[in-house]
Amino acid sequence: MIQDNTYSDARMKRGLALLESNGKSILENADGSFAVPSQTSDKTYEVRLVGAGDGYVCTCPDFEHREIDAFKHIHAVKLWIAVRTQLQNEPKPKVFAPDAIPCTRCGSIRVIRYGVAGVQNVKQIYFCKDCKKKFREPSLLNKAKFSPELVTLTLDLYFSGLSLRKIVRTVNDHFDLKVGTTTIFNWIKRYIPMVSEYVNSLSPQLSTTWHADELFVKVKGGSHKGNHGIGMVWNIMDRETLFLIVSKLTLNRGIDDTIAAFREAAENAHGIIPLKVYTDSLRHYNNGIAKNFPDAERITNCGIRKAYANNNRVERLNGTLRERTKVTRGWKTGKTPIAEGQRIHYNFVKPHMGLEGKTPAELAGIKIEGENKWITLIRNASKKD
Repeated sequence: MIQDNTYSDARMKRGLALLESNGKSILENADGSFAVPSQTSDKTYEVRLVGAGDGYVCTCPDFEHREIDAFKHIHAVKLWIAVRTQLQNEPKPKVFAPDAIPCTRCGSIRVIRYGVAGVQNVKQIYFCKDCKKKFREPSLLNKAKFSPELVTLTLDLYFSGLSLRKIVRTVNDHFDLKVGTTTIFNWIKRYIPMVSEYVNSLSPQLSTTWHADELFVKVKGGSHKGNHGIGMVWNIMDRETLFLIVSKLTLNRGIDDTIAAFREAAENAHGIIPLKVYTDSLRHYNNGIAKNFPDAERITNCGIRKAYANNNRVERLNGTLRERTKVTRGWKTGKTPIAEGQRIHYNFVKPHMGLEGKTPAELAGIKIEGENKWITLIRNASKKD
C-alpha cells in the first residue's frame, strides 16, 4: 500500500512519543518478538520481524484491519533497539543493518554488516550478534550469481535497443565483470515469463477505443505467404493511455491467429470491452473482433494520413519494434520471450515523452514504485508466486 509521507511522519512521531513514555516497558521475548504496551489502554501488542526483507508485523488494529505499514509500535521497537545498542558502550560500536534483515538461524534483528562475498563481491554478508551466525544477503533473484541490479540493468539495456554483444562489452568493460551473451539471454528467458504472468494479472484502466496492427518479423518456422521464416506480431493498443494490451507473436497471419490475439487482449483487459477498434484493411480482423467483441465497431482501412481513420499510435509503436528486430536480425523461435519483454518494457518501464514522462501503465492506473522498475516488477512477481 502506498503511504502518504505526512501520515508516515506522524506515525513515526507517535512511535517516538510511545518510546519516551513506555520505553522501559518494551520487552524482547524469547522468540525474538517484542511486547509493546498500548498508549491508550492496558493492552500489549506483539511486534515481530518476519521473513527476509518482508518487514515487521504487529498485532495492533492498524496492522490487522487498516493494512497500514507505518505503525507507531513498530517505530517504537526500532527506536528502542537503536537506543539499547547505543547504551551498550562497546569499544567499537557497530550499527545494525538499516534493512534489519533477520538472522536465518534464530530470527534476531541484532544483525550487522560483515563484508561482502561472491565471485564478483556482490553478496552482502551479515553477522548475528545473538547466535554469532554469519549469513549471506537474501537474493531477490534465487540462485543468481550476479546482483539483481546487474541482471535488471542488462534487461533494461536489451529492451532499450542494445544487442547482447554490445551489452556484454559495455558491462565487462565498465564493471570489470565476466558476463556472456548466453547468460544474459538466459536471464531474459527466466524472468520475462515470470513478470509477464504478474503484469497480466493486473487490471489496467483502459478506454473503449483500441488500435490494432500487425508487424512482419523474421522468425524461424514462420510461414506467412509460404515464405519460410516470416511471422507476425499482433499489436493491440488502448487509444487514451497508449497501453499495449497485446503484443503476440504468431508464425502465420491467418484467421485463427487474429482470433487468438484478440482473445488474449480480452484476457489482459480484465472485463473492459472496446466499442471501436481501428485497423488496417486485413479482412481477418472482422473474425478476430467479432469472435471476441461482437458489439465492437471496426474502423477499417486506417492509415497515417487519414484524419477520420488515423492509426498513428500503433504505427509509431511498430516503428520502435522494427528498430528492435533489426538489431536482433530475427528471432529463433515462435516461443521467444522477446515480444512480451518489449511489451513489458514499453508499458511499465520506459517513460514516454508524449505522456509527459509517464509510462502507459501509470496512465492506466498501475503504479510501479522505485527508480529501477525492473527490480520492482521481478520482486512483485516473486511475491505473487
